[in-house]
Amino acid sequence: MRSTYISTLAWTSPSRAALPKLQSDISKATTEIATGRQADVGLTLGIATGESVALHLARGAILSQKQGNALASSLLGHSQVALSQISDDANQFLKDILAGQAGNASGAILADQAKSALDAFTAHLNATDGQRYLFAGINSAEKPMVDYAAGPKAAVDAAFAGAFGLDPANPQADPQVADISAADMSSFLDGAFKDLFADPAWGANWSGASDEALTSQISDTARVPVTTTANTTAMRNLAMAFTMVSELGTASLSEATRKVVLDKAVTVAGAGASGVVALSAQLGVSKSRVDAADEALAKVSDLVDRRINVLEGVDPAEAKTRLDTLTTQLQMSYATTSKVMQLSILNYI
Repeated sequence: MRSTYISTLAWTSPSRAALPKLQSDISKATTEIATGRQADVGLTLGIATGESVALHLARGAILSQKQGNALASSLLGHSQVALSQISDDANQFLKDILAGQAGNASGAILADQAKSALDAFTAHLNATDGQRYLFAGINSAEKPMVDYAAGPKAAVDAAFAGAFGLDPANPQADPQVADISAADMSSFLDGAFKDLFADPAWGANWSGASDEALTSQISDTARVPVTTTANTTAMRNLAMAFTMVSELGTASLSEATRKVVLDKAVTVAGAGASGVVALSAQLGVSKSRVDAADEALAKVSDLVDRRINVLEGVDPAEAKTRLDTLTTQLQMSYATTSKVMQLSILNYI
């Protein structure tokens, strides 16, 4: 025969031992209500936890791709704005030249207009999005266009002076500019002057850009250009047109020779303006592809989120009911423990 050990500790231990379990369950229920998912996914899903991990990895990859596409869209937007400004300036330059020819505007006025167009053109090509130069290609940390006075001017002056025997220090102001024949100017424009805008002179004097434009991976299988570069034929043509009118002594040339320069400028600037429109259209195609990729990502993301919710989601109403029940049990346990703690075996001796 065995007697049971009786003590105050033995009476109170069971009620006190239930409290941590209730508190833990309440914490889990509170977490599930706040997050909408199981408090302990691994414990709940068991062998299906692997699928949950894979889904979360997929969702992370989708989020990363969305962020990359958002950057691509931003670059495309900035680039298209700059191209639109360049196109507008090129068209205005053409209007100025044609109006000047029709109204017999002075060469000095046309030269000033061309100089302003060249300065604006350089500024547009040196546009940034705050972190990179838009038209530098993959050399996005490098300024794509050198300021005219800091580099190209010396090469243009040297070529102009060398071709016609002018004062190297300031060939535009040399009185002999008025003696340049139309035929000689035409040969110069198609020869030594044109070479200044071709490689290697273009890279040495004008541009720090790369020939390769920036691209962005917009999906697992697609990569698109998100900018263009200052080295495209369109940009070289515009630089050539602006420079020939502003820097080849337009104010002092004979009427026949000035006409050769202006006619050539109209032809070259027109080709450049058309090229800029084509570049903008290419970026427009890229923007459409980025938008389509984002739509596809949104659909995949929705499917992934739904499956994750099926695996890990909780019923808010059920979780709230469970929390209320656990809270009531905890309060009852506190009350019971308080009563038991007031008892003592000494009361029965």
